[in-house]
Amino acid sequence: MKKLLFSAALVLSLGLAACGDSETEKEVENNASTTQENQTTEVTKEETKEDVKEDVPGEVTNGPLTKAGEWTMDGDNKVTLTKINDVNEVYTLGPINLTIDSIKLLHHSKPTVDTVTYIQEVHGKDISDGLSTIQVIYSVENTTDDNIMFHAIKTLTTDTKTQIEGMYDMAQTTDSGTYMGEVIVEGLTILPYFSGDLNDINSINILTGDVWDNDNPTKLADSQKITISF
Repeated sequence: MKKLLFSAALVLSLGLAACGDSETEKEVENNASTTQENQTTEVTKEETKEDVKEDVPGEVTNGPLTKAGEWTMDGDNKVTLTKINDVNEVYTLGPINLTIDSIKLLHHSKPTVDTVTYIQEVHGKDISDGLSTIQVIYSVENTTDDNIMFHAIKTLTTDTKTQIEGMYDMAQTTDSGTYMGEVIVEGLTILPYFSGDLNDINSINILTGDVWDNDNPTKLADSQKITISF
């Protein structure tokens, strides 16, 4: 019975085909066009996949970390960039121009022995399992001939309700606090963060110091609160 049905169907289809040659040609052309479009779409998808693969952040062996997810090895310490904001903004406080270049949230998988000891002695924290830090890159310009006293990063707060004093700067070498005449001084502040996952931070407030004439007890400008979002 199936053979008969198939044979009848086949005969019927041949008959319909004979009556519809022109329509069949159109269908063939349409099918060919659709096939070509599908092939083009598949190629585009593959190219897109390749592009995505190339954009995936990974290990950086030369140069700074510039994208979230990038990481580099510092000896046995894997340093991962969790978040970044390339601020590149200038904030004026009287005679001082403070440029915030960037803020980076970094995780260190295996801090050095010296760092572990420092954090233990100063903060009473055990960081043998890793350390998170907030890094601020900036510069300070004194636009006058006067000697100016100013601290760029006096206090830092986060939207995770954490407050970190600038005096705990782990770089410890860049914020001199005194700018002698017309100079531009580059600065780097690295502060430890003990309040959980860096991914939970969505904004940071930088509270600067006041601006003072270093030779006379005169305040030249009030401190500023600078909010940076990620």
